[in-house]
Amino acid sequence: MKNINKLFKSIAFCTIIGATVASCDLEVEPPSSIASETYWTSEKDAWMNLNVIYSNTIPGIGVYDDTYSPDAYCQYSWESSGSTFLQNGMSAAYDAGWNFETIRKANLFLSQIENCPMDEALKARFIAEARIMRAWQYLSLTQTFGKAPLITEVLPYDAENVTRDEISVIREFIMKELTEGAAGLPEKYTGGYPNEKGRITKYVALSLKARAALNFGDYATAESTAKEIMDRGGFSLFRISSLNEAQQKEADEMDLYIDFTKFNIDKEKFVKGMFSYEALWHTENGNTDNPEYIMTRQYAASDWDYQDMVRYTSMRPNQLGGWSSVTPTQNLVDSYWAVDGSKPNLPSKTERAANYTELRKEADEFIATDNKNTFRLFVENKVKSGEIRNEKYISEYRNRDSRLYVSIMLPFKGWYETNYGTDFAYEWIKGGNNESKTGFNFRKTLSLENDPSGYGQATGDYPCIRYAEILLIFAEARTQTTGFDGQVQAALNELRDRCGMPNVPTSLSKEQGLELIRNERRIELAAEGFRLDDMIRYGAAYCKEQINNVDITMPDGEKVITMKWDDRMLLKAIPQSAIDLNPLLKTDQNPGY
Repeated sequence: MKNINKLFKSIAFCTIIGATVASCDLEVEPPSSIASETYWTSEKDAWMNLNVIYSNTIPGIGVYDDTYSPDAYCQYSWESSGSTFLQNGMSAAYDAGWNFETIRKANLFLSQIENCPMDEALKARFIAEARIMRAWQYLSLTQTFGKAPLITEVLPYDAENVTRDEISVIREFIMKELTEGAAGLPEKYTGGYPNEKGRITKYVALSLKARAALNFGDYATAESTAKEIMDRGGFSLFRISSLNEAQQKEADEMDLYIDFTKFNIDKEKFVKGMFSYEALWHTENGNTDNPEYIMTRQYAASDWDYQDMVRYTSMRPNQLGGWSSVTPTQNLVDSYWAVDGSKPNLPSKTERAANYTELRKEADEFIATDNKNTFRLFVENKVKSGEIRNEKYISEYRNRDSRLYVSIMLPFKGWYETNYGTDFAYEWIKGGNNESKTGFNFRKTLSLENDPSGYGQATGDYPCIRYAEILLIFAEARTQTTGFDGQVQAALNELRDRCGMPNVPTSLSKEQGLELIRNERRIELAAEGFRLDDMIRYGAAYCKEQINNVDITMPDGEKVITMKWDDRMLLKAIPQSAIDLNPLLKTDQNPGY
């Protein structure tokens, strides 16, 4: 688990690429005085340089990307500009990720490795890995900005300014690189130098190809590529076989939330489905041998990583030592299916606010009557007596999709698998320090372990590509090409079966099928950074429906922000910092900025 990324993170501090050299001992010659022939003299040189590209390329936690959608809200502007974007306030003043550092490093690598004395088969594999990562970076650039300069050679630092290439050119390049790269990569690695587990495989390249094709509207390629992964990749959805003590305690309480008999639901399958979905993110399962993990950003002990800190500190509620930086919105919570797979019957905003206020008032009065009374005890009493099932505020969270209960911390709902004790009940403290602004906190993706270094980081690998996404890509692409047929239903039912939910309907029109898949992606991939790209793929009209004049609110009805949509938001502005370096970009800024 810790092999390849530990190398990535440590080597990043003392890497040599081409004629640009840095040294960990700070005793270095000026880069301009070092000839390239003093480096790139062995296989190990190539290996070290390739690892640095990995360090720059492999993405981590995606939740900040979701703050640019209605599904997540970041209360701290220095962590995300999402709330500015959602109010149509983005401009060239915001740095939206116009970064060619990884591309330059990949180009340097590819220019130098050709003459590096090493095994030719390994050289070919290294080249394929570098090409895949360069294409991955271009996929991110074109999704964000549309057009981009296509640079495949090492430009001198005093090179003339370059113009942006058309979107079609960038897309063609990405698909070519991913296709050819996949052909030169193994299906898996055995471990050990230079075949460390966690490197880019054929199926990582194909997954990126399927993802890109879906976003580009090339549904036939997305479908066939995803199907190849499904048929030949050997991946499967992660499942647990038994519950631990903390999971069992919560499972025992689920009768208060799910009417198992009424809906003819197998309780054991439902609760195992809940915890299978949740536990695939936990430390003990966060490794390259997880059958659902296609590509991961790996945890490396003792190396500080902001991505790991987000999962352990930034996303956690204050009661669990966190900052509530990024929290789910009511908009996301409302999207979770009813337990029978239908759309839930939700109260109005006014009714919800009244229901929450009534229950919160009762809790406050209970706490005030005795200094030994706590919020946790209030919830515990409600659970033991069974009264929690009859509370009006809780009623809208009863009989819902199993993934809701393990993705979102709901007010007045217990969670026992934390490392802060086994009797935790989530309390929303409005206006409190480092408290949620939306009334909820994420539970999904949270790590239960803190690293031993004391940095406040999650432990365990983070899956940046998982098999569930491939099933969803196949389902959406095939519905576009063929309709909502049995193969689509089978792919979606794998996801439903894993989480203990009923199968999808067997007879839907193409448009009805796409509507279902859109919501299934929203639920299954929540907090993973896909939502804005999905919305943009669905079109400007869909984005307008989801955002324009829609409020992000608190449980008591108070408004956080009112969102605004403008079609210019389909792309982001090229940052002014990039324009200052390349004035040609000023005349080719994205429309509306």
